[in-house]
Amino acid sequence: MELYQVKQDVKVICVEAASFPKGIKDAFDRLNSVIPDMIGRHVFGISKPQNGMIRYRAAASEKQDGEGTSLGYPTFTIPAGIYLGETLMDWQRNEMMIMSIFNRLIADKRMDGSAHCIEWYKSNTELLCMVLMRNDLVTVATKELTL
Repeated sequence: MELYQVKQDVKVICVEAASFPKGIKDAFDRLNSVIPDMIGRHVFGISKPQNGMIRYRAAASEKQDGEGTSLGYPTFTIPAGIYLGETLMDWQRNEMMIMSIFNRLIADKRMDGSAHCIEWYKSNTELLCMVLMRNDLVTVATKELTL
């Protein structure tokens, strides 16, 4: 696990999964069909426990402000800050490891309890799982991320 600095907020366009975890693939398929051009966008999975269930959203970075709204889809802002993260290589063959990685990350007492779990799909093989840390407990990151 490493600490990463995200320098600025990232606004993303979201498609909510109908269920978790079964609806995740469909949410990403819908995201790919509604966004006209996925080239040059960062792709994320955003999840958080809500009312005893996991709320999951497939997301892609906006290329311009208001793009999600103009497409008729909700947006979400991934906040700037310091994140604790762990990389999963060959994630498509190791999807079952994602939950155990997040369980380790959220067990860290420095985690911001109101934060979401963020999956950054950096490529078809590399996934970075991240959770936001509390500002008052973590002030220095080891790596800087540009999202």
